[in-house]
Order: sequence, then structure tokens, then C-alpha cells
Amino acid sequence: MKKLGTLVLLIGLLLPMALWAQGETANWYFGEQAGLKFNNDGSVNALTDGRLNTFEGCATISNAFGDLLFYTDGIIVYDRNHNIMENGSGLFGDPSSTQSAIIVPKPEDPNIYFIFTVDTSIAENDPDRGLNYSTVDISLNNGNGAVVQKNRRLLQDCSEKIAAVRKNCFDQSIWVVTLASENGTLPTFNTYHAFEVNTLGVANISVKTTFPDLAIDDPRGALKFAPSGTMMASANMFFGLQLYDFDSDTGLFSNQIQLPINEPDQFPYGIEFSSKGQYLYTHSTRYNENETYLSLLSQFDVLAQDIPNSQVVLDRRPIFRGALQIGSNGKIYRTLADDYFNGIPFLSVINTPDAKGDGSNYVHRSISLGGRIGTQGLPPFIQSFFDKTDLLVDENGNASNFLELCEGAPFTLETEAFPGATYNWSKDGIPFHNPDENRLVVDSSELVDAGRYQLEIVFSDPQECPILGEALIMLQPRPQGGVLNLKQCDIDANSSDGITTVNLNQLTTGTTDIYRFYESEENRENNLAIANVGNYSNRNPFEQTLYYQVTNPSGCVNMGTLELEILPIPFRDDTVINLYECDVDPNDGELSAIFDLSGLEMNQMLGFEVAFYGNLTDASLEQNPLNKNMASATTLIYARLENSNQCENIVRINLIVNPSPTVQLQDNYLLCTNDPQLVLEAPAGFDLYRWTKITGGAEETMGTNLTFNGTEIGSYTLTVGFSYPGQGTNQVCEYSFPFTISPSNPASIKKIIVEDLADNNTIQVFAEGDGDYEYAIDGMSFQNDNLFEDMAPGRYEITVRDKNGCGTIVQKTAVLGYPKFFTPNGDGINDYWQLIGLEENFSANASISIFDRYGKLVANLTNNNPTWNGTWNSSPLPADDYWFMIALEGGRELKGHFSLKR
Repeated sequence: MKKLGTLVLLIGLLLPMALWAQGETANWYFGEQAGLKFNNDGSVNALTDGRLNTFEGCATISNAFGDLLFYTDGIIVYDRNHNIMENGSGLFGDPSSTQSAIIVPKPEDPNIYFIFTVDTSIAENDPDRGLNYSTVDISLNNGNGAVVQKNRRLLQDCSEKIAAVRKNCFDQSIWVVTLASENGTLPTFNTYHAFEVNTLGVANISVKTTFPDLAIDDPRGALKFAPSGTMMASANMFFGLQLYDFDSDTGLFSNQIQLPINEPDQFPYGIEFSSKGQYLYTHSTRYNENETYLSLLSQFDVLAQDIPNSQVVLDRRPIFRGALQIGSNGKIYRTLADDYFNGIPFLSVINTPDAKGDGSNYVHRSISLGGRIGTQGLPPFIQSFFDKTDLLVDENGNASNFLELCEGAPFTLETEAFPGATYNWSKDGIPFHNPDENRLVVDSSELVDAGRYQLEIVFSDPQECPILGEALIMLQPRPQGGVLNLKQCDIDANSSDGITTVNLNQLTTGTTDIYRFYESEENRENNLAIANVGNYSNRNPFEQTLYYQVTNPSGCVNMGTLELEILPIPFRDDTVINLYECDVDPNDGELSAIFDLSGLEMNQMLGFEVAFYGNLTDASLEQNPLNKNMASATTLIYARLENSNQCENIVRINLIVNPSPTVQLQDNYLLCTNDPQLVLEAPAGFDLYRWTKITGGAEETMGTNLTFNGTEIGSYTLTVGFSYPGQGTNQVCEYSFPFTISPSNPASIKKIIVEDLADNNTIQVFAEGDGDYEYAIDGMSFQNDNLFEDMAPGRYEITVRDKNGCGTIVQKTAVLGYPKFFTPNGDGINDYWQLIGLEENFSANASISIFDRYGKLVANLTNNNPTWNGTWNSSPLPADDYWFMIALEGGRELKGHFSLKR
């Protein structure tokens, strides 16, 4: 058979294939909202739309085409849309059971499913409801289903384990098995109960196999059948691991074998058979009082002469117990947890479980759950779903069910030729006709040939069960081959001889494929590759054919030729492009500018693929390309112009840096607002002057001359420039210096505070204005401080002067004082008592009252009568101490005393 070609749909073949399409196991939901989807090509991807939250048990079922139907933790049933199914709560399972539930379709009825549940007691008042089943009619609610019968009891008490397997291929019955006591009422277990599910429903009476030497009172651990249904294993934690033969016709077990774990205190929990049934895997755990764990993943060869001694430990690490479950791709998956309550967002996988020991290829933490958490359980299924024969046989006669090839490679699927048998083939669930019956030969594969192949062998003897074969073919695409073209510019010392260096690596830019180049087909056949592909010199001038082999990351190979063309590129002066820019920092002593090469590319090289290089060698070999927004001094660079990665031309470009001017002004200038005239003058020698005022981010040009008359305060810039005529659009290089104009003006004296008639008389001046002020009391000796101390009584002129020369202001004041005594004896010395400095403080409303020591008013001084001669009613008063009280305008009052001496 050359190719599969167009698949021929045979509707009649769908019915016998449907039961074993294995789509029933395509979706898994488990743990804390975790899930897996099994694809037809054998790959898996995480599902994150589930709603389960279970520490252990769970169950899932899909239809024969891999579409999700429903799933459960043993208590709540979720439909295909992840909503709680109608009447789908309150089932008698338990998420803390090892295998809380298993889902079994009713034979020959596509609408009815039975959910078998096993309960466990985890607290004193938690009832143990044993083995029950509920019925789902998936045809109700527009295909979302409903629980139509709930919690039909089969056993009053049982273990946490449950398994199912096909009875035989003729009556389509299913055995559902659990471990319990003989009468199903006691918590000590020694009997396996097999309940038959047939076209009539669920049988209420079990087929019992009692082992009198068993007395198991630990309900934990899984129960699993080999996919062929001929053996069963039972993990019972503290009571170990047992292996049995099973007669699927009668439902009876026999030949119990104890399988000890070859390390102390290892308690089996999760178990699983390989698809061919030869190897049994167990996940066992050692528990310590300090809650540390050590788990083993072990393999037993159940076909060995000495099964207990066939144990091989595949993995040992400090993790908690976990489940094992085979998938539709034949791989076995392992849950991981740190302890009972804390799972891990990964699964581990046994990639080739039908291989012995390390050949089984266990990979730890290899399946991501997309951020969801796996705990201790995975969904069990009817193990017969995984019973199949392999269709791939290697040259050594070893069979397998998976093959990965490169596109174009041949493959053959085959099985034994049985006289009179009918061979029903399908690919990805779609039947097709194969005239070669037991052999399917594809001489040259195409990508459409990848997928899941299934073969149902139906024997002429109706008493003989059909055989199901399966193989997964994965095809990796070959890399693109054929003819490649490379046009290279000859730009070396002799640019007309057609011989130059070529960087062949440019053909592999942006790809992960690996190319090897050869100068002849013979060299390619002998693997004599060109060594220096980054700097290859062609042997034939102008044109040469090279040969290549390309390998992609998957290891797939293709071949082709490379047609090399060399173009002579003579350089002429008129082909030089000059690109001018201004020095970015005129103060650093270096001429350097930022050149925007992308603008040059858009304006003068449109239609080409352009790259820029610092020298001809780099341009020729396409190495060390320059940044298209680059800082550079004046230099020569090269532009390589290509079409479809083929060199068309090399253009020389002169990058020319023009000096930029620099200017220095004051950072700030002062403007007298009482006489706003400020003339600023810039240095001479520039081609451009521009004085600009900046207000709120807006710029206004105030002048373009050498000088500038500033009349307003604010922020300004002076921009100067050098003009370079003839460079494109007359390039101008500019430099801007920012400065401010600040206000200044004469002061305004708001108040003067005089503290007098004291031991330390002071004057303090308070002035306001935009200027920077200094103060004097004599008009000459100015100080920055506005406080004057130790002031003698008398009159003063306070002067406040703007340091910036914008003016002064003068205001008079006085410091009051009085004599401590006076002698009115007519000698012309101290004949009168009066206030010193009164002239500046007296007003019409001011007065001085003088009292004797008894408080009698003896004189009243005013502006018109400012002195006292020591008399009262023209009579001299005796020598004594006298008191005065001064009332000045503005409410100021002063008191004191003095002596009259005679």
C-alpha cells in the first residue's frame, strides 16, 4: 500500500468498534480541580475546567468518541458542562476513599450508566455505608443527564477499593469487584465480591471468593485488574499486596500470592498493570511518627517464576502515597503529594510500562497540571478498555504500540494472519478499508498518516472473542529542502573577479534547523562538509552550485542545492551618501552625534532589505550589523541592499558630525520692576540668535538679535546656532542655554518696632518687596540684619536699600529715654525734666503725667508744654522720688520714676 490516501468511511464498522474505541477514558478529572485530556496522538494536556475537590477517590466517563459525559467524587456528580447533574448530590461515596467510585455503562444501552460507590468512616460519627450504586440516564436534560436512581445498597460494609473488568466478549457483561467480609457486614475483610452488570442491570447477589487466611481490617489501598482480565492485584496498606488469578467467566479468584515490598515498613496504596499485563507497579509509602515519608515506585514481573523476587525499585523519594492509573496511550501516571492535605501540581509518568526495570522509563514530575493540584487519587476505569495487542513489530520481533518517525519514512502495522478472520481498521475513530487485511504498509508517509490506528480482528468462529490492536504513529515534519538561491555582492579588493567571501549562515537566520553545506554531492554522501561556512570563498567565479543537508530539532533530514551568484560592485564617488548630524554635547570635547539610519533607509533605500555595517568585511559576511539608531563620530559605513535575502548593492555612507555651538550666560538676572529695563548681550560669532520666553510649556520668540531687552520676569532660553550651507537643507546646529529673569524693587517698610526705656533699647525694621535688602540707621553703615541693639535714646532715620540697586526708602523713628534725676536750681544744668526723643513720638493725643510718691498729680506735660521745672502751682516741690506715666498715640503706655534733687 503506497499511501493511506482518502479514508473510506464504513458506517457498518462503527458498531463493533464502538465499545473498544477507548474514548471512554479520554478525560480525567481528579484532585483539586485538576484534569487531563488524552489526545489521539498519545499526547496529554492539562484540563483546568473541572470542579472536583477530593483528597483521594474520583471517577470519570466519556463516550466512545472521547467527549466528556460526567464525573464524580463519589458524592456529587458533575455533568459535561461542569454543573451539578440533576439529582446528582448525596451519593454514598466518600472523597476520602481510595477509590470512591467507578462508572460502568449498561451493556447494550448507550444511555444508562451505573455509578458504584464505596464509603469509608473517617470520624466517630461518620457512617460507613458500604457498597452502593446509582443510575444515570445520560439522554435526559438535552444530553446533560440526570441521576434517576440513587444509593441502591449491595453491601453494608466494604473496603475503600473497587474495580471492574469485562466478563467476556459474548454477553458483554461487566464484573464489578470489591473486598469485604463474607456476609458484607463486618469491618474485617476476607472475601472478594463480584457483582455482574449485564443487559438486565446490576445483579444484587455477588459471586464470592473467600480466603480464610485473610483478616484485613485496613480498608485503604487500590484494587486493579490486568487489562486482559486474567489477574487482579489488591493493595491493603498495613496488610500488604496480594496477587490473584481471575476467571472472568465465573467471577472467581484463585492462587493468592503475597508480594512483599523489599524494604521495611512499606505500605502499598496505588497499583496498576501494564497494558500487556506482564508488569505490576505499586506506589508504597513508609510512615514515621514525625510525619516524614519515604515512597517507592516498584515493578513486579507477574509472569516470572518467582514473582516476589522480581521486584525492581524504579523511584525512591520522600513523598506521600499516591495513585497509579494507566491511560489510553498505554502510559501509567502517578500522583504526587507532600502529605495527606497538600498535593503537587504535577504528575509523574511511566512511559513504557511493558518494558522491564529502567527500560520502563519513569520520569518524575513530568506532566504539568496547569497550576491545578493533584492529590492522592486518579479515576479508575473498566480495565478492559486498555486490553489491546500491539501492531508494531521491530526487526528483533519485539512488539510495541508507539512509533515516532520523520515525514516520508515508511512504516508497517501488522498482526497475525488468522484464516477466515475479518480485519476492521480505523484511524482516529474513522474506519477505512485495507485490502491487505492483517498488514498495513505505508511506503512513504505523509503528515496526515499520523494518528491512532485500531484494528478489530473478528474471527469466523463466533465463540472466539475479537482481538483489538492499536498503534500510535507520530510523524515529525521534515525541514524544507529543494533549491536555495543566494546572491552575494563582490566587494573585496578585486570587486570584478566574481570571487568573494560569503556567509552561508545567513540562510539559517531565524530557524532552529541545522544546515551543513558541501561543495559536491560526493562530499555530501561522504559527510565532508564545508568547514568555515561563515567565511566561505567560492571556487567558481560569478556562479557556483553548493549542496546542503538540513536537520530539524526532531532529527528529520532533507536535502537540496544552493545556487550561489556573485555580483561585481564597483564603487564610484557619486554613489557616496553624506549624512550630517550635529554634535550632541559641545561641552564634552568630542565630536559625536546620533544618526538615524532608519530615516535614511526610508528616504533613499525604499524597496530593499537594508542592513548597515562598519566595514566591507562585515558587509560581505553580514556580521556585526550596526544599530540603526547609532552614536558615532565622523566615519564611513556601508549599507547592504537586498531583495529576498539576495544582495543587490553596497552603498557607502559618510557619517559627518558638525560642531555645535555653546554659550554661557548667568543662570539668573534681576529686573528692577520700578524701572524695568534690562539689556542682555550674547557672545558674538554665531550665525543664529533666538531669545525665547517659556510660559506654561509654551515658547514665544522675543528677539533674534545679539542683544535682548528684558522687560518681564520669567523663564527664558538663548539659542545660538552654526549654519552649514549646502548640507541637505542647510543644516543648522543649535545650542540652548536656559536662564531666568527675577524681579527686584525698593522695599516697603511695613512697621518699625522700638523697644525702649530699657537697659537694651532696640529697633527692628520690617520691610517687604521682591528685592534683597540691607538696613542702616545712619544712612551709611548698612547691615543684613533688620535688628539694631543697644540704641541710645534719640531720633533716627531708618534706611532700607535694595542690594540690586533698585532704590532705597527712609523713615524716621526715635528711641525714648528720660533722665534719672534733675536739679531745678537755676544753674542752667538739668533744670528741667523731659523725655528724650519725645519730639518724634509726641502728638496732639500724647501726654505725660507726673505724680509724687503719694500718687498726687503734680504735672501734666503735652506737646505744647514738654518740660517740668519741679513746681506745683508755681511752688517748688521738695526733693524726692517722682513717678511718671506716658500715654502715646496708638495706646502705648510707659511708666517709670526719677529723682528731684535740690
